[in-house]
Amino acid sequence: MSVEIELKLTVPLKHSNRLLCLPLLESLSISCPRTHKLYSIYYDTPDFYLKNHGIAFRVRRNGRRWIQTVKDKGQISAGLFQHRELEVPVKNAQPDYTKIIDPELNQLFNNPALAQQLQPIFSTQFTRNTRLLHLEDGSKIEFCLDRGKISTDHSSMPLCEIELELKSGDATQLFQLALALQKVSPFSLRLENASKAERGYTLSSGHKRSPIKATFKPLNVDMCVKTALKTICGDCLGHLSSNENGMLKEGELEYLHQMHVALKKQQSALKIFSSTFPKETVVSLTQELKWLTTQFNPALDWDVFINTTLQTIQDSYADHTGISMLMRASKQLRHQHHKNARRAVKSKRYLEIMLKLGAWLTAEPLPSQLKTKNTLELANTLLNEQHQKLKKYGKTLMELNASDLHSLRTTTKKQCVVTEFFSDLYPNNKTSQYLRTLHKLHDIFGAVNANTAIKKLLNEVKITKKKRGQNEAIGIILGWTLHYSLQKEMELNRAWNSFNRISPFWPPETNQKLRQ
Repeated sequence: MSVEIELKLTVPLKHSNRLLCLPLLESLSISCPRTHKLYSIYYDTPDFYLKNHGIAFRVRRNGRRWIQTVKDKGQISAGLFQHRELEVPVKNAQPDYTKIIDPELNQLFNNPALAQQLQPIFSTQFTRNTRLLHLEDGSKIEFCLDRGKISTDHSSMPLCEIELELKSGDATQLFQLALALQKVSPFSLRLENASKAERGYTLSSGHKRSPIKATFKPLNVDMCVKTALKTICGDCLGHLSSNENGMLKEGELEYLHQMHVALKKQQSALKIFSSTFPKETVVSLTQELKWLTTQFNPALDWDVFINTTLQTIQDSYADHTGISMLMRASKQLRHQHHKNARRAVKSKRYLEIMLKLGAWLTAEPLPSQLKTKNTLELANTLLNEQHQKLKKYGKTLMELNASDLHSLRTTTKKQCVVTEFFSDLYPNNKTSQYLRTLHKLHDIFGAVNANTAIKKLLNEVKITKKKRGQNEAIGIILGWTLHYSLQKEMELNRAWNSFNRISPFWPPETNQKLRQ
């Protein structure tokens, strides 16, 4: 099976003709533009057996020829698709399983019961405009503009996207070319993080894609720091981009919550591995990620306030007019901030951030300036340093002011992230216990500071009618959050004592400073 590497971008259909006339494409083209009409039938069982095994199986007509293609799930991150595929000519639209000669695929397709159940699930029909581009560094990229539709027996959806497929050279150039297109395009482009097959399955099943939570590929003790960097940052970027379509189309804030989690982890990873790349590169990426975080924060702050505080209070004061009015005003503010977050994700600046991150991860890193020899040594050092910081705070825990508690919460969160990143390097169950206590502390610190945070949110609410009722509602909310904060302060000492009783899970020789 060959490996296909391509980058996908969506383009508004009404602007697609203008795209083909961009001088940039003309200047890079080394072949005349060609037009093909492509029709593909995707096969699977009624219960999507192939999809569930990470396989897309289609038969495509191009002119008079039929091509059978099998693709594995591969890797998808920030619009970059890397997967293995097997393409063979066949006589007609009917699959020919005798042409599937790959050993791994044979085990799957040599099942007679599977062959009997395979049937058309959906189809794609589109016009493809192609040209071969030659870039300055010598890389060759095929530019394709696909315009058409994806169809099932009962519904269809439009299709208008760019595919940039690497034919030879450096995969980083896919991102560089996309950046160049973005700069000269008078209209918005957006990374596409779902393949045609994935969109077809979603259309066929009628089920929307649920928000995706973070997953990390396992690290190993002998892995070099640069490989660990690419693995962790690639997982963060994949987590971010996999929730993008849902955030834009479904309207549920859980997609945004997951994107925010991915952003914070990506920022932590950049800090951890900051010495692996030139300082100016890391600083630039970090600043852009911070900007994106500020675009997400207001919607998330209002969502947390409504779901964890205001809803609880309204349940206890069901007949209070002022609280009901505050709930409506709060939901309106949440909705507006969510629109602002979606606008940021649709912006050219967001696309540029994603493309620069993709290029950064795809490029060969410069020689590392880190003093550590491998990933395990780096993990031990980082875990030890953060743990010591937590211990120092703990000596005067009950005397800390609100600012110090916020700093302690930040340090606790950093240690959570570092532990999650490197937990695979420690084959014992102590990491889970350590993480549970850290998460407990982090939640308590957040609750202790809740009163200050909620005051800032309530200052955004415009009180225009029935001022007395709304002012009374604000008083109830602030009183409730103050009481809740005081309760959590009482829990803090117990939670800290639980944390103190847990021994670090990393090797004892790295903990000498803690015992001194």
